[in-house]
Amino acid sequence: LQFDNWQWLSLTLAAPVVVWGGWPFHRATWTNLRHGAATMDTLVSIGTLAAFGWSLWALFLGDAGMPHMRHGFDLTVDPDQGTSTIYLEVAAGVIGFLLLGRYLEARSKRSAGAALRALLELGAKDVGVLRDGREVRVPVGSLRVGDRFVVRPGEKVATDGTVAEGASALDASMLTGESLPVDVGPGDAVTGATVNVSGRLVVEA
Repeated sequence: LQFDNWQWLSLTLAAPVVVWGGWPFHRATWTNLRHGAATMDTLVSIGTLAAFGWSLWALFLGDAGMPHMRHGFDLTVDPDQGTSTIYLEVAAGVIGFLLLGRYLEARSKRSAGAALRALLELGAKDVGVLRDGREVRVPVGSLRVGDRFVVRPGEKVATDGTVAEGASALDASMLTGESLPVDVGPGDAVTGATVNVSGRLVVEA
């Protein structure tokens, strides 16, 4: 859609996107250049500023600022029409797509972080560790490799380990989605946060 002076409206809409929206790319580029480095931000910043700068030159010093100017679509470049060609939509579009990608990436990371926190909440908070033949309740964070701890029916396995004594069935549905409990016995590996369904187990961390 092109009408008289449409290019000036395009400039008004594109300028905030390139300058303000693209500021994270420009700032990162300046920081990297000061350290003699270049990243994808450098490419984005230089490319969009070049397109925006050329468009400004064409609008104010070239023929692109004429009221009746029309911007045709062509897959080739005509050297004679360089001063009447602007690339505002390119500069704004590149930054817009990249900002959208960063937003979606950040949202995905937040969702993954929430899932991990929920998974951590599934674990036991304390555990009965066997010390000198006696069972002592300690926080799960105090467990060390080689400790043996007791898992009674209905309790969650505090951490990954190997069954040292006893036999039972473990419900891993919260982790794997498998509805049927899995039978375990001495020598079998068990996973933290699974629920002991029946017998008493002694697990070595």
